[in-house]
Amino acid sequence: MKKNIYKIVGLLLLLPLFSGCNDSDDVAAIFTGKTWKLNYITVDGGHEMFPFWENEEQEKASIKELNKNGTYNIVFDGTVDGDVMNGNIKGSIIATGTFEGKWSANAKNNSFKATVTTAGNYGNDQLARNFIEGLNTATSYEGDSNNLYLLYKPTSGKQTFRMVFRVVSNK
Repeated sequence: MKKNIYKIVGLLLLLPLFSGCNDSDDVAAIFTGKTWKLNYITVDGGHEMFPFWENEEQEKASIKELNKNGTYNIVFDGTVDGDVMNGNIKGSIIATGTFEGKWSANAKNNSFKATVTTAGNYGNDQLARNFIEGLNTATSYEGDSNNLYLLYKPTSGKQTFRMVFRVVSNK
């Protein structure tokens, strides 16, 4: 009886050897099939909107646009080749500004790259300007199918910023 128990325990201890771990993300599930909306942009490690504005009036105007339906949205599409996904991005910034471009993400190392090739008019809105700069200079991503974080360093700064997105609709 004791031998049987030892055999069973031994087999149970071997189970982890037979179940493999996959340390790469499912980039298609994270990025595609949904519309992402910007919640806020913060310094990496922070949880509040970074104060990009020169005055309170500009801040109020930006936040008003951010809170509207259909603004600061992004949609990713693409195809997966191994651990890398490449495709197109499109979205809206403010009511008068849309954008298009290309993107890629690597599931193994969480790298991210986007190039916005066409951006509509967004006036002097500082949040819109930082949103587009963030997309163009993002170097990595974190998240899952409900939350997306794009990390970037602005061309004029030393701090790392984090764009925080949430899902607003599934296709």
